[in-house]
Amino acid sequence: MTPQQMKFALLHVYGVEGNPITKTEAARLAGYSDKGNWCSVAGSELTNPNKYPLVCAYISNLRDEVREKYGISFEGHLEELGNIRDRGKKDNRNLAAAATTEIARGKVAGYYIDQKIIRHGKIDDLNLDQLYERMKTIKQKNEKVIEAKKLLSKKSSEESEI
Repeated sequence: MTPQQMKFALLHVYGVEGNPITKTEAARLAGYSDKGNWCSVAGSELTNPNKYPLVCAYISNLRDEVREKYGISFEGHLEELGNIRDRGKKDNRNLAAAATTEIARGKVAGYYIDQKIIRHGKIDDLNLDQLYERMKTIKQKNEKVIEAKKLLSKKSSEESEI
C-alpha cells in the first residue's frame, strides 16, 4: 500500500477533526488530483475490494480499532438503543440527543451505510439457484478483503518482531 492510500483510508475512517467526510473529500485531502473529477473516481475505486483489497482491508482494520477503542459492538449498540427507547417510554423525557449520539457511535463503527440501491424485483422472486449464486458472489467479493486483512496482520506482526 502506498502512503497516499494509507492517508486516504485514515481520512475516510476518521474524517477531519472528528467530522466525517466523503470519499471524494478524503481522496482530495490525501493528494489525489481533482482534474476531471478524478477524486470522485479515486474515492470510489479505493473502496472497491476487487480493485484495492489491501486498502479495503486496512479500512476494515481501522474501523475494528475504533470499535475496540470505544467499546462499540453490534450487540451493545442494539442494547443501548433499546435502553434509550425504554427510558423514553417510562419518563417521557426528550432523549433525542442520547439517541442521536448512540446512532452516531454506530455510524463511526460502520453499522450504518448511507447508500441508495435501485432494485427491480424482489428477493422473493429469485429461485433457489439464483439465491445460491448471489450468496456465492457476495462470498467471493469478501474473500479478497479477508485475504488482504490476513496479509496486513501478518506484515504488522513481522514488523513488530523486528
